[in-house]
Amino acid sequence: MQMHKLTLPMIGIDDETNPPWEHLSVLFHILPHIVAAIAILCAAIFPLLEGRTFEVAAVAAILAAQVTMRGMADARFRKRDSSDQIRPWLRLFTVVSMLSGLAWGIALAILYSGGSADTQVVVLAIGCGILQSSAARAYLAPRSTLVVILTITLFVNIAAIREGNWIMVPICLAYVGFLASYMVRLIAMDEKRLAAERKTQILVRALADSNDKLMHANEQLRRHARTDALTGLDNRGSFDEELRRHLLLTRNGGNALALLLIDVDHFKRFNDTHGHQAGDQALRVFADLLLVRIRKCDGIAARYGGEEFAVLLHGDHAHSALSIAEDLRLSVGNLLLTLDDGNSARLTVSIGVALAEVADDEHTLVARADRRLYQAKAAGRDRVCDSDQAHRLAGSA
Repeated sequence: MQMHKLTLPMIGIDDETNPPWEHLSVLFHILPHIVAAIAILCAAIFPLLEGRTFEVAAVAAILAAQVTMRGMADARFRKRDSSDQIRPWLRLFTVVSMLSGLAWGIALAILYSGGSADTQVVVLAIGCGILQSSAARAYLAPRSTLVVILTITLFVNIAAIREGNWIMVPICLAYVGFLASYMVRLIAMDEKRLAAERKTQILVRALADSNDKLMHANEQLRRHARTDALTGLDNRGSFDEELRRHLLLTRNGGNALALLLIDVDHFKRFNDTHGHQAGDQALRVFADLLLVRIRKCDGIAARYGGEEFAVLLHGDHAHSALSIAEDLRLSVGNLLLTLDDGNSARLTVSIGVALAEVADDEHTLVARADRRLYQAKAAGRDRVCDSDQAHRLAGSA
């Protein structure tokens, strides 16, 4: 038996994360009460024609007070603070709902008592309409709806008994029983809807979480695909993409671009002397130094292959490529590496510099920088070369 559902204060009230404010907003709305007042006043036409002016005036006063009360409650609810808790507002609704049921019940009882058969039929019809309308919203607030229905029925039955119409009692009881079963079905349907919504929300959150994890994983894969595992710099493939993109910008907008190809001098001998792990350590230290220096110039640094590195400089920094390369060479030369085995070592680098020309593609620009790198190495290493002319070498004498 599910009749206990009629004692619930409101469906979903215990969901603190998503309280049913929309339900309460519907319940506080003044429009249904205006319609109910108009309907009852329409039922008062017959008593008015029968000369029962005082009763009709009393009913009008009761309905005016009831509608005013509900209007004030509705206005107050609309002005509530966003940080309010829902339960105090539910208690306020319960109070005004009980007062509304009392007002409707008294108004209908006044019109029913002493009225003609036609008047009583109209009053009962209006009363049934109000009861049915209230029952239709039982899934919003079952307990207060049940109280309203019982209150209206009680007053109408008292009026009927006073008229000697005892048959109304079992009829009203049967009608209330029908409404109760109808209300229980509505409540059960709304509970199923809420349960489905909660499951949907759980699934949506799970899907969003999965999407976030997938996006993070894709980003990690993309980063791994573009990053050199040893040094953390961009890898060759990533650098080639950046080179093509910047050359296109250079051709379209005239933005200056310079390429630095950097080779760690005598790196094979370094590995043979200190071991490959020390060699890896040296490359990581150099990469960290390179990244710090190049970031100041808003450049792009990459491991081009083995002990060879590449740098792109654009804009005003491209025109200062020679001085930037020379500063990098000196910084590396002054760096003393402390190896894991306790020994220390020094590195030097040779650098070839090429400024992009309008007709350049990635192959011609790389070839020119590589040619100048070769010249720097052929001249004794630990040098920077930015020209095909030997006298333009900068570095150790």
